[in-house]
Amino acid sequence: MNSRGFRNGLERVLLSVGFEKGGKSLVRSESGVTTLIACAKGFGDQWSIDVGFWLEALGENRPDRVEQAHLYFRLERLVPEYHETIVLAGALNDAGQPAAYEKVLELLGNSIDPELRILGTEAGLRTAMAEGRLGNGLVRKEARAYLDT
Repeated sequence: MNSRGFRNGLERVLLSVGFEKGGKSLVRSESGVTTLIACAKGFGDQWSIDVGFWLEALGENRPDRVEQAHLYFRLERLVPEYHETIVLAGALNDAGQPAAYEKVLELLGNSIDPELRILGTEAGLRTAMAEGRLGNGLVRKEARAYLDT
């Protein structure tokens, strides 16, 4: 698989569950939070799926890049039960990549999307923060202060 095929398949599934193209990311807004998703190239032929959350209460001008969001994670860190599959799906030169990629597409359309919908709300992010599930990513100081209230 090449990088274009990797991105196109993910985009197709994400558009089918309500995301829209928004600059360099796919975006979906619900309950005061905009969820941003984009693919990022790592070392070699490794790709990652990055997820950001923009809190509309902290700014109306939502960025178009995941890494500029108030909260920013690799997908496998938000849903650690699928960590190995997600990482393998992004390893374009690995023999197991095609099967893992198909599994990730299925998970995104089924199991992962409901979790992203929950996290894509202020209440969901507050709960996840209180439970310590947001420790494996970047949470900006202003977002931490806002969600801790």
